[in-house]
Amino acid sequence: MSQTFVLPFVLCTLLSLSACTEIFERFNMKAEVSGMGDAMEHCQAFMEHLLTEDVQVFVDEKSTRETVEHYDIYFHLYDEKQDGWAQCRVNMRGEITYHSIRDFRMKGRSFQ
Repeated sequence: MSQTFVLPFVLCTLLSLSACTEIFERFNMKAEVSGMGDAMEHCQAFMEHLLTEDVQVFVDEKSTRETVEHYDIYFHLYDEKQDGWAQCRVNMRGEITYHSIRDFRMKGRSFQ
């Protein structure tokens, strides 16, 4: 099984089937990425897709990194009651291969 399919498979086992279907069918996990800026935009769009509309998603440019294999993009998350952070990894082919959200109680499409 390729790495592209491992992440959705693992997430689907942790989430309900309907929530998993909604996330991965409505958001294209692959985009044209020609540099760090494109990777940031792709990850930010994904985070905004996962979370509710009242959550502000800001790129943490100081923590964001580029390696030979992928881009690691970090975000600050805020809403009226809490703040936290998120990480999103995009490989050089433009596929989101990993994401996590920390210190933030999510009310998004896939988390309760």
